[in-house]
Amino acid sequence: MEIKIFEKFRLDGKTAVVTGGAGNIGYHTGMTFAQAGAKIAIVDLPVCLERSQAIAKEFEEAYGVKCAGYGCDLTDAEAVKEMFDQIEKDLGSVDIVHNNAGVGGALAPDIEEWDPEHNMPHLDHWKQVLDINLVSQYIVATTAARVMIREGHGGSIVNTASMAGHIINQAPMFQTLDDSSYGVSKAGVLYFTRHFASQVIKYGIRVNSVSPGYCYSPNLHDGLSAEIMDAYTKTQPIMRMLNVDELMGAFLYLASDASSYMVGQDILVDGGHTIW
Repeated sequence: MEIKIFEKFRLDGKTAVVTGGAGNIGYHTGMTFAQAGAKIAIVDLPVCLERSQAIAKEFEEAYGVKCAGYGCDLTDAEAVKEMFDQIEKDLGSVDIVHNNAGVGGALAPDIEEWDPEHNMPHLDHWKQVLDINLVSQYIVATTAARVMIREGHGGSIVNTASMAGHIINQAPMFQTLDDSSYGVSKAGVLYFTRHFASQVIKYGIRVNSVSPGYCYSPNLHDGLSAEIMDAYTKTQPIMRMLNVDELMGAFLYLASDASSYMVGQDILVDGGHTIW
């Protein structure tokens, strides 16, 4: 029997929800899913609504698929439920979720007192990172799964984890420069992915994750010191940072029927960083 493998990567007739859709990774996964034929819901913070809507319009015009932009505080469970209800009405279903919204931690050791120029105490910032990176993923995944169960067709939830959930970030510089909030939140995403996957596979819902390594982002990395950039570029066998487009194959694979036997797994895209 002929296996039409490339057709398994198509997303025609499905609706993909991308959180953090106005950011670097989310923008590119939205573009990738649109190219594969999916209707796209671009979700970001309420203050980013105009950008989310502009991206949706861009994809709609470029790829001929229906798209819409939304603004939502993903740490607010009721707001997330209302958003998914609206996406159902606007785009017809919820089949795929790229659970991607997140923020970075602080470039300061956990035992260090913050100076007065920071807007909040260190502990409050630590809690905020976990709220945005982990609690919001829990809220989005559980809410989306309830929608998928009600609709009765299964689905795919792909969480953005991180290499930092597997190892201690920045250790190759012979010191740990950041606080633990980001790594703790992403380690939590890895565990939640496995745990939740075991609960919802009986409904035909697959939950997996992708862990990017050091992904280049102009707004984040341009202007950093040569020492820090060396840590990003020379601490993996491939000797360079990850380009965002190099993540898209992993996200499309997990979103599509090509990965129909993948349950509770993580794909680590790190240029070999963790093998050294």
